[in-house]
Amino acid sequence: NFVIRKEVLDQLGGWDEEAITEDSELSIRMYMNNWRIKFIPYAVTYEQEPERWDVWLRQRTRWVRGNNYVAKKFFGLRKEIKSTRLRIEILYLFAMYYIFFVAILMSDFIFLLTATRLVSIPLPGPYNMVWILAVILFFGEILLALSYDREDSPRAMWYMVLMYFTYCQLWIVVVAKAFYLDVVLKEKRVWVKTVRFRVEPD
Repeated sequence: NFVIRKEVLDQLGGWDEEAITEDSELSIRMYMNNWRIKFIPYAVTYEQEPERWDVWLRQRTRWVRGNNYVAKKFFGLRKEIKSTRLRIEILYLFAMYYIFFVAILMSDFIFLLTATRLVSIPLPGPYNMVWILAVILFFGEILLALSYDREDSPRAMWYMVLMYFTYCQLWIVVVAKAFYLDVVLKEKRVWVKTVRFRVEPD
């Protein structure tokens, strides 16, 4: 969530109605105009996660397609961007989902090939240690966020293990779908309202 001053929005030329991830799009335009964005760590907001897989898929696909648009838009304006840091930020926006996508695919592919003994890797190296460190980093960052909110329970730990083998794999479908809609079909981007569910009071 974010708050923006009306006069700043007016000076930026208003909303970009093509952007469905308007926060990242506006942020880059603000940086291009030498404005700063203040991060307030103690302003915490909570949001509902989708309860159904179809709702989750639509929401995450919108996120990826929104990033695709922002990356493409500002890559075309790269000559106008003088800040090296901002150029790296735009590259990160584009690469964020696709590096993750390639990493998961490669990990799955190598795991299946080695598990079925269809191929072996003769090169010596600390592969087990690298894999263990990757798992520790994955769980560590989630555990850090959970402990900050005081939700680091044994049940949450079990969900983390389950997520490693399920949730992460589902991003393959999300990124592939977004790429297909944007690059192959060139389908118009539309805002998809995330379906919320009723929470009964305690």
